[in-house]
Amino acid sequence: MDLASEQCLMTNNRLREMPAALVLQHFVTCLSILATLFILVWVLGYSSYGLDFTDESFYLVWMADPFLYEVSATQFGFVYHPLSVLLKGDISALRQANILITFGLAWAMTCLLLHSLAPEARERRVVLHAVAAGLATSALIFFDSWLPTPGYDSLALQSLLITGIGLLLAETKLTPRSLSGWIVIGIGGWLAFMAKPSTALALAFGVCFCLLVSRKFSLQPLLLAAAVAIVLLLISALLIDGSVEGFVERVRLAIEFAKYIGGGHTAAEILRIDNFLLPARTKHAILFVLVATLVAIWGALSKKALGLIATLVASIGYFAITAVLALGEITGTAGLGQFQGLLISGVAFSAALSGVLFARMKLFDNTSAAQWGLGILFLFMPHIYAFGTNGNYWESGSSAGIFWLLAGVTVIAPIARDRKAWTFAIPFALATQAIAATLLQTGFEEPQRQPQPLRLNDTNVAIGISRSNLTLPNTYATYISGAMTAAQDSGFRLGDPAIDLSGQSPGILYAIGAANIGQAWTIGGYPGSLKLAQAALELVSCEKIAAAWVLYEPDGPRSIPVELMHWLGAAFPGNYEQVSTWRTAEGAGGYAESRIQQLWKPAAAQDTQRGCRALREKETK
Repeated sequence: MDLASEQCLMTNNRLREMPAALVLQHFVTCLSILATLFILVWVLGYSSYGLDFTDESFYLVWMADPFLYEVSATQFGFVYHPLSVLLKGDISALRQANILITFGLAWAMTCLLLHSLAPEARERRVVLHAVAAGLATSALIFFDSWLPTPGYDSLALQSLLITGIGLLLAETKLTPRSLSGWIVIGIGGWLAFMAKPSTALALAFGVCFCLLVSRKFSLQPLLLAAAVAIVLLLISALLIDGSVEGFVERVRLAIEFAKYIGGGHTAAEILRIDNFLLPARTKHAILFVLVATLVAIWGALSKKALGLIATLVASIGYFAITAVLALGEITGTAGLGQFQGLLISGVAFSAALSGVLFARMKLFDNTSAAQWGLGILFLFMPHIYAFGTNGNYWESGSSAGIFWLLAGVTVIAPIARDRKAWTFAIPFALATQAIAATLLQTGFEEPQRQPQPLRLNDTNVAIGISRSNLTLPNTYATYISGAMTAAQDSGFRLGDPAIDLSGQSPGILYAIGAANIGQAWTIGGYPGSLKLAQAALELVSCEKIAAAWVLYEPDGPRSIPVELMHWLGAAFPGNYEQVSTWRTAEGAGGYAESRIQQLWKPAAAQDTQRGCRALREKETK
């Protein structure tokens, strides 16, 4: 064969190969876009399903009227209160807003990251946005226990995403884009403090470390970011308490009260290193994701027939998992255990290995200090998010697992720059979507402290002052409707104050339209629950205590002792009239057995008010 014939043959081979590769690229890109839409529609569709009577109801109570409470370590209620007012307290709309805000921030941050890692790839915007959207679905893993209502944890995650956006925009040179980045960093820091001060503290150290490694540390712009955070915090203090001193006292008392309860939130208890133990099934799942994704990336990069087939099979497999789950074709869960959120590490590890195996020396030659700095910070972000919780840091941190994922993505940046496109990374996005769908399925099938999968809920009920419509299990709907009817028949009016001695029922008080005084959730079941309840209610006026109805649960697993009422100057049950009794739904509060709850109406409010004032005057002497 002469040289001309050989060249002609090679040209024909390339022409035959390139259409197949391009068709595959377009096909898997379409799969990823479709998978993102499936997940979003699926999650948003469940926004009116289910209700947790404890944590989630605490979020609703706190958002509805945050100014009712004098002490709070987290200020998320004040941040989300305008959203609650805007949406007229509609629970389903609040959940949808929370989901879309979380996804939107994650998508924006991921787009900025991919663009910064490989500016050469910006011409293929559809692919870049498809990959970014697919990776951003990992932020929805946050909802894998199905607590979709905005709360302090969601605000903490959103603050970290905002900070990440700011870091990607910020540069030492003060251009308009860079200035906006430093301002956004300040906003992220302020929101982190409003969500969880412990997270804000850890974030401050993390950002400074990132800036030092990235060689972006510059005093002037850093002071700008700090000034933005401080100004927003001062404005918040004035709006919340009318003065900086009042706000400081609010937080100081919250720290003091945290010592009372014995819930594991003291400084000595949050400074720890947690371990995790993965069951065999979870280890195998992580290994499978790692190997399958790595093979798919190899295929996408090789352009050989076998490689293209491997990419196609893996991509269709991942998409099929997402599709069948989102379309409701599979029931049950993967059974991955307590640390199921660590499944996302399979994709993160595959990305890191892809960078090492396929980029090789370009990884070190073409990766800037700024990219390394951000990648290292992202590795620690889940622990920054979890810092301060009394739960396992690995379990809690996996809710922010998107940062582990994106830390791995930074390692494949040299490949994207070399190929001037992110098309090869579509299998990462599809794998991420399959994992997000698998973990969301756990939340839908085993929602926290609820008795059955969301898909089995079949009864609509309108709850709270806003009369939000939710689709609940029949037993939950009967429990709520019965309590609402009993309260109304007893003369209870919307907005009347109430004291919760059940220790676990902020949800039922929210449903009947009560104003939980003292705390948004008078939490029971801890060694210091009684002391905490007393301290919180002593900050409430005697007029409100005297007018308050009482929800009592005799011999309940988390009930607050009735001594609390005597310590407040209220003779309970002597000065109260039992007006209603109902049974809780099985599964309410996470307890399988049904329990008796009683509603007591104040019958001698003036006597209670005099007793309360007498006690307080005695204590001040």
